[in-house]
Formats: sequence, C-alpha cells, structure tokens
Amino acid sequence: MTASPNPGRRPHLDRITWITYLQLSLFAFFLYGFGATQALLRDEQGTSRTIASLHAIVFAAANVVAGLLIPRLMERWGRGRVIRYAVIVMSLGIAVYTAPFGLPASMIGIALVSCGGVSLVATANAFILDYQGSAGPAALTQANALAALFGFLVPLIIGLTTALAWGWRTGLWALIVALLVTEFLRSRQPPTPRLQLAQGPRPQHPTTTGHSGHDHSPMPRRFWWSLGVVGLLLATEFTLTLWSADLLRERAGLGPAAAAASLAAVTGGMFCGRIVGSRLAQRWSVDRLLVSSIVLTLSAFFVAWTFTRAWVIVTALFVVGLGIAVHWPIGVSRAVASSGGRIDRASGLSSVAAGVAGGIAPFVLGVLSDQIGFHLAFLTVPVLLATALALLLIRPVTTTTPAPQPEPEPEPMNDDALPHLTRDDPAGASPPEPTTADRPAADDRPPRSQ
Repeated sequence: MTASPNPGRRPHLDRITWITYLQLSLFAFFLYGFGATQALLRDEQGTSRTIASLHAIVFAAANVVAGLLIPRLMERWGRGRVIRYAVIVMSLGIAVYTAPFGLPASMIGIALVSCGGVSLVATANAFILDYQGSAGPAALTQANALAALFGFLVPLIIGLTTALAWGWRTGLWALIVALLVTEFLRSRQPPTPRLQLAQGPRPQHPTTTGHSGHDHSPMPRRFWWSLGVVGLLLATEFTLTLWSADLLRERAGLGPAAAAASLAAVTGGMFCGRIVGSRLAQRWSVDRLLVSSIVLTLSAFFVAWTFTRAWVIVTALFVVGLGIAVHWPIGVSRAVASSGGRIDRASGLSSVAAGVAGGIAPFVLGVLSDQIGFHLAFLTVPVLLATALALLLIRPVTTTTPAPQPEPEPEPMNDDALPHLTRDDPAGASPPEPTTADRPAADDRPPRSQ
C-alpha cells in the first residue's frame, strides 16, 4: 500500500456542518459517560460485572434494530427529520437511564438512548459524507475529533461531580438540555438547495426497469469485508471505554471516582489522534491509516496491561486513545467507499455492525472476568485488534497505484444552483470523483441473482 491515490480535500466548515459536528459530539458525551458511569451504577445497584454488562447487550440489540430501520427512514422522511426524532428519543432515554428506579429503568433507558443515538450517528455520518463530497473522510474525522473532546471532558465531569457528592447524573441531565438546544439551532438553518438535497428525502426516480430509483441491489462483496473490520474495531473501542476504569481500579488501586476520571486519558488521546488523523486522511489511504493505528494501539495496550503503576497505565491508555482515534470515522468511510455509492445503507449497516460487536465484546469480557479474572479477560482487546488487522491485510480497499497528478482546488460551493441530475445519481448530488476504492476488484462484483 502507498499513500492515498485520491487525497481528500479540505472540509467546507459552514454553520450546518458545525452543528452536525456538535450533535455527534453530544452523543459521544453520553457514550463515554456511559462507560464512566458503569462501575458507579454497578456499585449503586449492587450487581456483578456480568449483570452490569447486560446494559451493553441491550444497547447493542437496540443498535441493530435502529441501524436496520434507519436507511428506510432516511429514504422516506429525509435525514433532517430523522435527526430530529433521534434527538427526542435520545433525550427521553437519558432521562429514564438516570432515573433512580433500579436495573429495569436503566435497561429501558439505555435501549432508548441506543435507538436515538445510533439513528443520530448513522444519519449525521451519511449527511457529512454526502454534503462534503471528496472531503468526507477528513470531515468525518474532524467531527469525531470534536466528539473525542467531549468524551475527554465527560469522565472528568462525572469524576468531579461524584467527588463533590453532586452525583454522576448531573452531567447527563445537562446533556438533555444541550441536545434540545442544538436541534433547535439546526432546525433554524435556511433551506438552501444544496442543504435540502443532503438532508431531505431521496426523490423517487423511475429507472429503465420501471422500479424506484432507490438502489436495493446486493451490496458488493468487499463491503461486507469492510463491515467486518468496522465491527471488530468498534468492539475494541467499546471494550476499552467500558472497562478501562476497572483496569485502573484493579491494577493500580485507584478509587471509583479517580478511576472514572482517569478514563479521560483514553478519550483525550482520541481527541488528539483525530486532530492528527483528519490531516492524515487527506494524504494517506484508509488502509494505511487503519493498519498504522492498529499497530500503535496494540503496542500501547500491552504496556497498560503489563504495568501496575497508575501513571504508566494512564499514559499508555492515552496512547491507546491515539491509536483507536481513527477507527470509527475511517472505518465507516472505508465501508462507504466499498458500497458502490449506497451511502445511507452503508452508514446504517456500519451502525449495526458496531452495535453487534460493541455489545457482545464487552459482555463477553464481563463474563470472562467473573470466571478467570479481569486482568486475563482483558486480553480480548488484542485478539479483536489482531483479527481486524488480518482482515485489512487480506482484503484491502485501496491498492498500490502510480502517484496521482495534483488535483485543482475545488471551486467555491454555489448553493444558488441545483446540482446536475444524472442517471447514476438520482438524488441530484454531483457524483464524487472516482477513486481506486470505487473501482471494483476481481472479487468486488455483487453476487449474481439466483
């Protein structure tokens, strides 16, 4: 593999892009807050690690349901309307999750948060990749850099409010207000033609066969390989964010509040890694970037797993965060690039893969830790990473090609004129420039109809 055959362009940072970045960051606030609160909630409810891990299973199950429905809902309602409903459901779920009514309430709450949050992420990811065009991977990495900043802050906030006896729920209640405010701001955006195309429902467009213009043909084979990589990488990220606090409590002897706050080392590393990653995504291929990040993550993980001094573990977890920083944005971008232009379906199925793997892996680790001890069970992380690395090397998306000629700078975007409609792009958006990732390899043809 070489440098990317199609370096991404610089993202166009207008107001709607920043609002979308912020909404993704608010979901990240809960997601990393969920990891930081699990040990505290387990202590409050008096449950074992296995029972507490059921939250991750419920989250994953709701994730799968939402991920399968979202592409259809985006077709019918449009991305903007789906985001609105997702914010409402997520806000309701946070309120139920934080209600002090025991395990049943927290389970129902996490299911609602998963449905709303995953719908928000899948729809916002599709919007960013469509709206930004060839700069989509870099833009999605930027969005996740801001999300990692929020993820860095939430363990500190939860650790602080717990130490001050305000309770870990305070920060999550403030999150409900922030979600509703950002959705109000998004709904006030002027409806330019370009924004309507990226957020509205896809128009029905007759084809030569007389069917709807929505493409429901089988996905290319290479997409499913890419989806497997997404699932494995997200299983790693969920496992690390949910259980790293326990590593600090067991190996370094930190108290609950200090361990929850120290989880900010992972999210802080992710924030820094995504800032760097957004730059590298404009120059490197997605395969090269993911392989490098997995090697870095594996190296840092074994340092954190081996040592017992708190400062060494925290430092190693920061480097782990640097490594996993690009896993989700670049993994999704890689899956979308393998989908043959089916952006909404690829984004929704990526959320399904993330939900399944991200729910099963932490649960398996919780069960194993009750059976063989947490320290030994934590070795599930390098197993997941090594499997993802093998899939990347066996089924690359980008291949070695001659160095490309420099591309001209894009002309300023014009929202006053509708994009040109083409037969291959019934949505009306101008098709992105072809990349090596878009050219089918020998095994990339969709399966033949029986």
